[in-house]
Amino acid sequence: MNKILFILSSNYLSGGEKVALDIALSLKNEFDFIFYLPKEPTKEFKGLLKDFEIFYPENNKIKNICEGIKKFVKKENPQIIVAHGTRAAFYFKISILKFLIFKKNFKFVYVLHGIHFVRYKFPKNLIFYFWEIITNWFLVDFLVCVGKDDFNLAKKLKLNKNILLIENGINYKDYENITSKNLREEFNLDKNTIILTTICRLHHQKDVATIIKAMNLLRDENVVLFIIGDGPEREELENLTKNLRLENKIKFLGYRTDVKEILADTDIFILSSKWEGLPIVILEAWASKKPVIASNVHGISGLVEDKNDGLLFQLGNEKNLCEKIKTLIEDENLRTQLSKNGYEKIKDFYNKGKMIKNYKDLFLKCLN
Repeated sequence: MNKILFILSSNYLSGGEKVALDIALSLKNEFDFIFYLPKEPTKEFKGLLKDFEIFYPENNKIKNICEGIKKFVKKENPQIIVAHGTRAAFYFKISILKFLIFKKNFKFVYVLHGIHFVRYKFPKNLIFYFWEIITNWFLVDFLVCVGKDDFNLAKKLKLNKNILLIENGINYKDYENITSKNLREEFNLDKNTIILTTICRLHHQKDVATIIKAMNLLRDENVVLFIIGDGPEREELENLTKNLRLENKIKFLGYRTDVKEILADTDIFILSSKWEGLPIVILEAWASKKPVIASNVHGISGLVEDKNDGLLFQLGNEKNLCEKIKTLIEDENLRTQLSKNGYEKIKDFYNKGKMIKNYKDLFLKCLN
């Protein structure tokens, strides 16, 4: 079988890694997938990758990562190399430029899970723009955008000659008939308590602090927030919660593998990101038939239609977020309608089968 090397940006299961894993599991009988990670995968991720060869350097210094990619490509001779995310693409581009692998007998696909450099300040944004333009045009055969916002921006910025839109998708049927975690019983919540949930890496990109501040404005409401995920900002966010004396209304549950079950218990899902590519977690909330409130930013605004399948709030504005939450708390019919429309959208446009077919067609095009 033809070899396809997936270069990943992270060693844990995040959005881009979920997409890569779904592709490989769905097409493993047609292509030989190999994974290269920047360092040893987490225990959970390694278990999910058990059907595939995985490689990673002894340490995650950029020099070692790029050296490892160079050696691996020369040894394994893959027909297609796919970099999932800007960091993964950076590693591979550096390995080419530094180690001069210019006898190119493979196709290089760059899956762009978000265009981040446009948010940088001058001159950093300009430096990254020229880096992307030059390296993409000389090294990248196909540039894949996972959401409409990125696709339109990539076309406008002329980031490559072959720009494709392959939107992320999940198997919505995996979220049917899920047994809830019974969080109400575990945390002694009454049946009328509204459960808010956010699921994300606790990183400045996700701006979870705004949700916590909104909860401060909701302290008199019968509502509780579950924060699912871990990351470098966890301690800071826990301290903010303590300083606002919200420990009884905000629960940090850490990294969890039972996301489907937690979503089954959720009344309202919230995502407060500063930017996104196409957030898988919103698709998961829709598949769970839950109403979504999300920040009105690049990557989300092209996915969520305000007042149709979700509510959008102004980035970093806890008062505006509080108003949106109150609207859904008070209007159960609106919650139901948003949930229904989101579920129909994922079935029609963001299903895994459609995504997998598009990637398969791309791989076959690369081989031909």
